Amino acid sequence: MFGRSLILAAALGAYAIAAQAQSDLARAEVSFVFDGVSLTISPNSAEAPAYAARFAAVPASCDPDCIGPKRVADSIETVTEPEVLDFLINGVAQSQGLLVDARMPAGRSMGYIPGSVSLPYETMGENNAFRDDILKALGARSFEDVFNFADAQPLVVFDNGPSQNAAGQLIAHLLKAGYPPEKLRYYRGGMQVWSVVGLTVQE
Repeated sequence: MFGRSLILAAALGAYAIAAQAQSDLARAEVSFVFDGVSLTISPNSAEAPAYAARFAAVPASCDPDCIGPKRVADSIETVTEPEVLDFLINGVAQSQGLLVDARMPAGRSMGYIPGSVSLPYETMGENNAFRDDILKALGARSFEDVFNFADAQPLVVFDNGPSQNAAGQLIAHLLKAGYPPEKLRYYRGGMQVWSVVGLTVQE
């Protein structure tokens, strides 16, 4: 199992530092500061075809289905690329939310959405001794082993794309732990669709 420091780093990754965020969502272009680094996401990335082929080559997990459902749970909203870009500008860049990559480290090493943080779905399993620490890092407060999620961060969760279910499993773990469904959203397109539409990928 992952060590304490790695888990907390994965949960926090880094919060966005107060930033001058700019966006042109109609053109799918956003610029913001995350973890002290200026980031820009734009379409027509020259590397996009190579990334699209890379993510498409990942075998389907078929866990439980080979093509992921449109919705991972009745109470969880599914979002698309413009909504992810808007969340990066108006949530992440303002320290009011986290874009969460649910893949395991090997998957994330293939490339990820700029401004996202890594929280591998296995780290939120109920048998992980550090699960409560992760929930606290996400903003939940605990008193006598009872969690209050009033200040928990809104999360948008993604994985490799429709052929994978890491995001669905992470969301299921979070819901089981008591995370409010209204603070969770699911980006079904993941890295597969993100790269196919030519948006910036970071390594």
